Formats: sequence, structure tokens, C-alpha cells
Amino acid sequence: MGIFEKRSKPLFLFSSVQNKKIVTCKSCKKKVKKMSAENKPIREIVTPGQVIATDPGLIAGRGAIKEDNGQITSVFVGLKEIRGKYVNVVPLNGLYNPQIGDKVIGRVIAKTPVKFLLDINAKFLGILKPSDAFKRPHQNRGYPKSMGTYRLPRENDMDKLKMGDQIICKILSGSRTEEPALTSLGQELGLITEGLVIAISPTKIPRVIGKKGSMIALLKNLLHCKIFVAQNGRIWIHGRNPENERLLIEVIYKIEREAHTTGLTDRVKAYILKEKKIRGIK
Repeated sequence: MGIFEKRSKPLFLFSSVQNKKIVTCKSCKKKVKKMSAENKPIREIVTPGQVIATDPGLIAGRGAIKEDNGQITSVFVGLKEIRGKYVNVVPLNGLYNPQIGDKVIGRVIAKTPVKFLLDINAKFLGILKPSDAFKRPHQNRGYPKSMGTYRLPRENDMDKLKMGDQIICKILSGSRTEEPALTSLGQELGLITEGLVIAISPTKIPRVIGKKGSMIALLKNLLHCKIFVAQNGRIWIHGRNPENERLLIEVIYKIEREAHTTGLTDRVKAYILKEKKIRGIK
């Protein structure tokens, strides 16, 4: 019997979705489902030395190199990512690589007479000079610098920060071979005086932020917490109560563990709503 001969039941069903006609064949539903599953993007985990592309039109990007035979291989253990003509490998773990303009959270671990040394979870320590950390007080010209024979003492800027203080800074300069220079002057920058700071792998930060900020917006709206995500893998949070903060920390670590999977935003939303109901969090 031919495919277009008359039958008691229609063989094809036509439906319009987004101004396109979709043909569904009752006798080959399994084949249609299989094709849709194959077209779904899959995050592929690769290892060092593994061939990740052989197309001569592709270019090796970050975390990949091109061999003499034209094959592109991975340098890290990470996720394969193709953007345009570039093949990248996003490492699953690793230290933070400072980039000019990035905002980071640093911890004061040492100081010299002229600068502070901050741990920013990178290969080198960050350098924070007092001139880049504190605003100079405005002095009117009419006020003398001394009163009679007594000269007013000047406050030492090096005493304003203590060991262990955590500061939100911005990368001013630096390279792969020198220590990055930092500043804590600017919007959203400065000494952290409340809340708490947790740390995750810097390579998982994009998943915490989400596409166009979708994940971070979800966390703020559902848990009513202030969140600052630094590029070096440290996250400052401040919630209305300890219960919200505790759940937020658990969710962030869940995102870190499942960063390589798809559909993460929907799973995180369902998890938060479920836990809020169990724990009685409003």
C-alpha cells in the first residue's frame, strides 16, 4: 500500500507552531523523538590531549591548541565549548586568572610600609596601595596645618586595615608574569563589614551568574538576600536571617557541583521552593 493511498485514519497530523508546519507521522514517532534528542546540545567533558575538533575551519581558543596535523586538542580537564569559529575548553577547576576591570574579593594577609598584600585566589598576590584604597580628606586652604608650635599628627593609612580584613577590589593592571594592582575606590568596592564570604571554583562563577544574570536574579528574588559575585570565585552574601543565608549557601554549592549539566536553573528553582516549604522559610 502506498503512503498516499486512502486510509480509514489520517497518517499525518498537521499543526502550526510559531508559523511553521510540523509533520508528525504516527508510524515513526520513535524516529522523530530520537532526532529531537540528537539535536539537543550536550555539554561534553574533555581531558588533556583529547582531540576535540578536526574541522580545518575551526580555530583553537582558550584551553585548546592546534597540532601540526590540524587537529585541535584540549589542554585542560573541562567542558568543550564552540563559539563561532573558536573551540574553547572551560576548566572544571583552577586558580583565578586576573583580568583588568574584574571585581574580586581579597583578604589582607601581609603588609609592608607602603602597600597591602591581598590573597585573591590567583597565582600572585594582589597589591593594594593606600592611595588606591582610601580617599584623601578634603582640606580647605584657610585652615593651617599646625596650631602654634604643635603640628597636627597625620593618620597612618597603613593602620586602617588589619590582617584578615576582606575587601572588594577591582583589578587595575597586571599580567601573567607580575602581581596585579588593585583599587578599592569606586562603586560597590571597599571593606566588607557585614555578611559572610564563601568560596567556590572561579571556573563555576559564570553558572552562578547565569545567562544574562538569570541565575543570580533567581537567587535574590526567592531567598531575599544581597549577593555580590566576584570573578575570583568568592561570593559575599547577606540575608535577612540565618535560615535564608544557610539555604543560599547550600544552593550555591549545588550549582557548583552541577555546573556542567543542562536545565540547572529550573532544578535550582524547584529545589529552593521545596526546601523553603520544608524549612518554613517565607
